[in-house]
Amino acid sequence: MKRSWLIVMIAVTLLSLALTGCEDATPVLAGTPTPAATPTPLPEPFTAEITSAPLPTDGLGNTISEVNHYWQYLSFGALRLYEYDDGTFLDGICVNAYPLPLDGEVNIVYTTSDGKISGIGKIHNTVGTTVLSTGTNAIYAEINTDIDVTGMEFSLVVKTPFAPVDAAASPTP
Repeated sequence: MKRSWLIVMIAVTLLSLALTGCEDATPVLAGTPTPAATPTPLPEPFTAEITSAPLPTDGLGNTISEVNHYWQYLSFGALRLYEYDDGTFLDGICVNAYPLPLDGEVNIVYTTSDGKISGIGKIHNTVGTTVLSTGTNAIYAEINTDIDVTGMEFSLVVKTPFAPVDAAASPTP
């Protein structure tokens, strides 16, 4: 029985040695696996949509964004205020830089130093209308006032916004 016990022990030892010492643990590079190609869906193409009407433009291509758009083409100069008999009058020049005559109404308003209105006059051309032809226009106004406004501050106030009119419809001085 001792013998059989010894044989069993030797067999167990040999079996355990056989299982532990025979394996090669050196790493082997096998490469990175590459997945198979699959079709990828493309995103939907972008298409621009016009969501509003284009902004209106004037004859010079500038966008009309406000009511007083054509006022920018008018410049006033050589304004002379004088009193004659019982009235107060204004003479001056207005240059219209727009290619068509502009029609609108502008008032010259005189104010005191504390902001009170002292006189108002409606500006008109040589034939008495409010149409200002392209180029230089002589302008006039009679100032409605009962005091001397010659030394007071004034401002030009648009009463009716200017707009282009047909050149044939405008009066010739």
